[in-house]
Formats: sequence, C-alpha cells, structure tokens
Amino acid sequence: MNRSYPGTLVAVGLATCCALWPQPGFPHAQITTTVQFDREIVRVLDDHCVMCHVEHGPAFPLVTYEQTYAARWQIRMDALDRHMAPWAAVPGFGDFANDNGLTQPEADFLVSWAESFGPRNNGAAYSGVAADQRASKPVQAHVDLDHWVLGQPDLALTLPANAVAPLEAEVVKRTVIESRLKSPRWLRGLEYKPGDRRVVHAARFTVQETGQWLGTWTPWRGFSSLPPGLAYRLPAGCHIVAELHYFGVKEPAADQGSLGLFFTDQPSQRVVSDIAVAAQALKLNEDLNILALEPSLRRGLRSVEVKARLPDGATRILLFADDIPLAWPTPYVFTSPVLLPKGTELSVIQHFADHTDVTAGTSMTVSAYAGAVLAEHRFKLVGTVKSVDAANGRLVIEHGDIPGFMGAMTMSYSVGTHEDLRKIAAGDQIESDVVSSDTGTYLENIVARRAR
Repeated sequence: MNRSYPGTLVAVGLATCCALWPQPGFPHAQITTTVQFDREIVRVLDDHCVMCHVEHGPAFPLVTYEQTYAARWQIRMDALDRHMAPWAAVPGFGDFANDNGLTQPEADFLVSWAESFGPRNNGAAYSGVAADQRASKPVQAHVDLDHWVLGQPDLALTLPANAVAPLEAEVVKRTVIESRLKSPRWLRGLEYKPGDRRVVHAARFTVQETGQWLGTWTPWRGFSSLPPGLAYRLPAGCHIVAELHYFGVKEPAADQGSLGLFFTDQPSQRVVSDIAVAAQALKLNEDLNILALEPSLRRGLRSVEVKARLPDGATRILLFADDIPLAWPTPYVFTSPVLLPKGTELSVIQHFADHTDVTAGTSMTVSAYAGAVLAEHRFKLVGTVKSVDAANGRLVIEHGDIPGFMGAMTMSYSVGTHEDLRKIAAGDQIESDVVSSDTGTYLENIVARRAR
C-alpha cells in the first residue's frame, strides 16, 4: 500500500519550482586546465614580464607564484586587451628581433590559468596556506639585470645623475657624455643599465657630432647591436647624447646609469645611416637594406603603417603598429635586414585618436645601409637546448659566449632547412654553426648529445 507524506510532497514541489524558475546568468569560468605556473606561466614571465615586473622595477613584481596568483585577473585582462606586454607591432607584418608581444598560445596560457584558479603544479591550486618549509625550492621567474648580454664592454661610461620628481608625468632629459676616444673607433653594439629601473622607460643614444642614431634601450631589450660586418664610426673625442624617458614614482628618485660600448677592429663593410621619411613617399635611388624603424611618437597617435611599393607594383607592409603605448617608446628592429630594390616608394601613414591621418613632418626614422648584401659570417655555438619548436623550425638555447657575435645568453634561433629537429629534445647538449647574413641568422650543422 502506498502512503502519501504531505511534507515530502511540499519539498518535491518546492524543488521543482526552483528548478523551473529562471536563474540569473553568470559567466562560466573554466574549472580545470593543464596549464601550470611552474611550467608554462613562469616561462611566459621570464620571456616577457619580469624585465619590468620585478622588485625595484617600473611595475609591480611578478616573480613568485603568490605575487602572480594575486594579480591573475589583471594579467588575464591585459592579455586579452593586448595592453601587456607593451608591444604594438601586429603579427604578420615584419619579423622583429626585439618583439616582446605575446604569441597566441602564450596569451591562451595566461587566460586559461587565471580562469582555472591558478594551479601551481600538478593541478594544485593556491590555498593561501604557508608552504611546507621542507618542500623543494619553489619555482620563480628570473631575470639577471646585472649580466652584460653582449659580453664585457670594451668601454664603460657613467652617465651624469638625473633627479626625478615624485609622481612626475613623462619627462625627457637630455644628457651628453664624453666618449674619451683618442682615435676613431668602430662601434658594433651598445648596452645600457639604468641606475633606478623604476623610473626609466626608454633611453635613446645618438652621436652629437654626426646625429647618428646608435640604438634605443627598453626594459625588455637592454642592448643594440649591428649584424656582423657592420659598425658605426665614432670620431675621436666625440660625445654621445642620451635622451632618457622618465616617469616618477611616489618618492623622489635619482638615476645614474651606465653605458657599455662594444668595438670591432674591422671597418664597416657598408655605411649605416639614418633616413627621415616625412610627408611624401620616399623613392629609393639605390638598393637599400633596412635594419630598423623608429616612429616619431606624438600625443594622440594610435597606429603607424609603413609600406613599400616595389618597382613591379607589388606592395609590402613593413610594419603595422596598432594601439601604440606612448609611455614605452621603442624602435622596431628587424631580425634580418629587409632589402628594398631601387625604385621602391617608401611611405608612412599615422592614424590619430581624432581619426585624422597625419603625414606632415618627420614621421619615421629608418636605419639602413645601401648596396649589395653582405657576406655570410659563421660562429661556433655550444649550449643546452631549453625547448624545441619543430613545427616552426626553432630552438631555444642557453649558450655561452660566442666570440665576435654575442655574449652568453638564452635565446631563440631559427634552424636551417636541412636540420632534423625530430632528433633533438629539451636538455640535449649541442654544438652548431651560427650563420649570420642579410638573409637571416640561423643554426646549421647541429650536433646533439642526449643528456643523461
């Protein structure tokens, strides 16, 4: 015999009403992910973030897991909006050596990790409880700000000290430094170290006597160097002009940086010069190899497009920079020189916030050299493979000093078309030729030994 219980019927009725009653909508957050701080996230921080997001840097630190976890929603928003890391060049228009933009997989890692409650490793989420002191040393992001990327400088110069007022908006201070050169020298590269990284956003260096642009420092690219076979001629007794872009912090600050110069004994095979591109398209009267582009930043500037109309009528976009962060002035340095044939028309279009297109005045400085391509140069590399990207033919390698090319560092290299990356794995020790020419820099004759 069946029995009816009034209390049970009421409960069932209420449950049914609740189930059928319209519910408010909430954004759905991903609850699981394979992305871990100790693996993917710390790698993104190392490659793009900790140059600024470090103790005593220009932005809040993102070194430890706890610091990054606390800022995960801000990181997510900045990754989706492309506001960080500060890099304006749109992918697909030019290949740049100083590119600090997030790749799409890297942006996806950050978003997925933030929406999945920030797992540290093995799917463990941060609980706020102090870690076991007996546990192994936690993984952290790392940057060595004292290391000279290009090696020990041939000449180190100390800049005069500059005072920066509290909470001061951007101010550019011009400093002149005596080179102390007794005779002309050939400069192959320079490297700058700020005295107070909190307040310096950029540093541009030129030669006072000639106006030659030598390079621009940014927090994510602390050095400038020319391809092998090229160098700037510094006259005896010349002066170097530093244009320093400062932003104040809460308290008064004083900055006194150091500039390292790196020389070569071989005269430059070509003259590297600066070309100003202004209102009208510039028609090239000889073959030109472009090394870098430096836009003139003006208030309200939103985007810059640099295009080359080739003699055959084809158009090539050399740079399209959108949503330009004016607080972080940067040049766009090509990974390999871009050859434009004689007769090419080079033009620049700037788009401003008020939707006007402005071409009046100098809008772009082009660093370039004329003439035929340079000869090929080869150097020996010995290092450890950090990661393998077989699909795109690239290796990330931690290597020692490469005499005549660069100092010890970790960087990504393209690989020659005849090299088989399927036989190489992270952790392998390798020896290789580094081939550098106008067609690019890549690895060839790779010999790998599997790590034990």
